[in-house]
Parts: sequence; C-alpha cells; structure tokens
Amino acid sequence: MAYINMSCGQTFLSYTALRRMGQQANQPIYYPAYFETEEKTVEMLKKIYKTDNEVLIITGTGTYAIEMGLRSTFEEGEAVLVINTGIFGAVAKSILEIIGVTPVEFKVEYGKEVDIEKVRDIIKKNKNIKGLYVVHDETTTGAMQPVEELGKLCKDLDIIFAVDAISSIAGVELETDKWGIDLCFGSAQKCMNGPQGIASIAISNKVYEKIKNRKTEISSLSLDLETWRRYHEIKVKKYHQWWKTGGEEPKFTARAPHEVSLPATLVWGLQGALEDILSEGMEKRIKRHSFAGKAVRNAMDALGLERVTKDEKLVSDVVTVVRLPKGILERDFRQYMLEKYLVALGNGEIGPDNVRIGTMGISASPKYILPTISALGNSLKHFGAEVDTGKALKEAHDVLCAFEF
Repeated sequence: MAYINMSCGQTFLSYTALRRMGQQANQPIYYPAYFETEEKTVEMLKKIYKTDNEVLIITGTGTYAIEMGLRSTFEEGEAVLVINTGIFGAVAKSILEIIGVTPVEFKVEYGKEVDIEKVRDIIKKNKNIKGLYVVHDETTTGAMQPVEELGKLCKDLDIIFAVDAISSIAGVELETDKWGIDLCFGSAQKCMNGPQGIASIAISNKVYEKIKNRKTEISSLSLDLETWRRYHEIKVKKYHQWWKTGGEEPKFTARAPHEVSLPATLVWGLQGALEDILSEGMEKRIKRHSFAGKAVRNAMDALGLERVTKDEKLVSDVVTVVRLPKGILERDFRQYMLEKYLVALGNGEIGPDNVRIGTMGISASPKYILPTISALGNSLKHFGAEVDTGKALKEAHDVLCAFEF
C-alpha cells in the first residue's frame, strides 16, 4: 500500500536515491569508479554541512555517529555538559555513561529555550567539563535550540562543541563552520531523504588534536573516528590516486588486518539524495520547509490542538508535536489514521498523549500536508473531538499558496 509517510524516522526516499539504490552492484569497492563515488559524495556533504572541515561517512544510523564521536573525543575522567531538551538529549547522556565519560545534565523544559548564561556558569564552575552537547532540532518536542550562540560560548570557554543535527540538516539553516561546531552529526534518513543505515560527521581540527593527545586508546575499532579517517584518507583517496598513477602501494598502520568499509548501495542512495538536494538549492529547500512547517502549525492551532513548542522563535519547521485531546491515546490514534487513511505519524516519545508530524524533505509539500491534515481532523472526530477540519485545511492552504512548490 502507498502510505503517506509523515513520521520522523525513515522518511520518503528521494527519487534519485531510489534509482541509484536499484542499480546493479557493478562498481566494486576498492576500484576507481567507486572511489570517485565516495569522494564526490563527501564533497556534496560538505556543501550541505557548510564546512571546510573533514566530513566522514560512516556505517550505521545517527546514534552510531554520536557514540563514535563522543567515544573518540572524550575519555574517562572527563565530563561533558549535555543540554537535555528531550529524548535525544537523554540518549547522549546515556551514551556518555556507557563509555565512561561523566555527563553533566542541564535539563530544559519541553518546548523551551536553554538559558545560555546558566550554561556558562556551570561550565566555568566545573573545570572538568571538556565539551558541550546539544540537539539542534529535538524531534520529540519540535523545539530548536540557539546553536550559533552556544557555539560562541564554547569558543569563549575553549571546549569542544558537539551538535546533533540529525533531523535538522538539509531542512533548516545549519552553518557548521560559522557557528563553531566541532562535531556535527547527521543522518541520511531524515530531511536528506536518503537511506537508513548511513550517517556522517563533520569534524574540526580541534577534535583531532584532542584525540591525538588522549591518554588512553579508544576502546573500539568500528566506533573509532581515526579508523574511519584512515579508511577515507587512505583506502579511498590515496588508493584512488594510486590506481591513477601507479607506483608503490600506500602504506599505513591499522589496528586490525582489515578495518572498515561502507555499504556501497547505501552510499549510492546517499549520493542520489544529495544530488536532489543540491539540484533544488539549499536556500529554496530551507524556505520550502519553513512554509511547510508554518502550514502545519497553523492547521494544528485551528484544530485546537496544543503544540508542545509554542514559542515561534523556537519552533521547528521539520517536525510539529501536538498533544491530543484528553482520553485519546497516541497509539490508538496513529493506528486508526494508518488503517483508515494510510497516513503515518510519528509516535509520542514524551508520553502517550502526543503525536509528531514530520515535514522532512519530500513530505514538506502540499501533496502530503493537506491530506494529512484532512485525515487528522477526521480521525479526531472519530474519537469524539469537536474540530473544524475545513478551517484547518484553509489555514494550511493559505500558507502553502504563498510559496511556489
């Protein structure tokens, strides 16, 4: 069945991604055509991240990238301040605990903005804090955080700035270098409309310098940034050059006889997704998401649903989280919408009373937004709520008409 996927997990795949992933595997890895594919994909990612720093593509979902970055950069005895604005802030806290780094948690009320001066005070009082971690766009609440201002703070205090941009990259404004982000985590499966199972990290020289000065060896092979750096720098770039020029085979010291490699089919899919993004143009793409997010928010307000994030300065354009009327459980509501209208929403991560509407990449379009609002309004009526679906559709339509999709 053809579902309308407005969830916040694996989003629609872009058309070129689909086509590339359906091709025969006639580009074997460790051969020139495939080397070129990876190098081109990395260069496109740099444009999306807006960075001149190194960008690594890695196997795994966004959580793999986060654990890899944190495990490689920090070590036991050090602390990282985690700004916890929702479930994914809590995930970072758990990862730090697992790898033996001390998390210093700064909890922010759902849908609210972090108090930067309080963050500054915490860091200045705890000399053991070597990094600051924040989720740019918290999909469990629909709230954005002031990454640019936090980046300035980290620069002033000379600590590592790590940002989860998994749901925001390619959907909202992100300036990795300009905002001073040292570790920026992204994933193909959200606004990029690429395949699940492949992630990326933009890494500053400051991070590599810290890794170089570690007192202990990184306790992983596949979750070691240096392992993946060797793969990209030597097994791809230098081997590619070797194929062109011949001569002596590149030599390097590895931690295992055979280390890591990427899943070629997913790389092709990511390459296709990035081509579609850059073909649209980042400026237009971000503007399209802003209209889509506004349309959904206006419609939800017209239906009388409470948004978790109400402050327009903080609202996310790629996900809107709303609370359902009292007595309606999100699991029952999503099941009804799926079975009756073939519309999939994101589950309520912060309780049984809320649902998440994703407008990520392809789904940030009238083609999907308007049927979703109609289905949502009719589903609310089914559960006994008194709502004006027509008014909600008009509110969304008026916003969407102002942009040329």
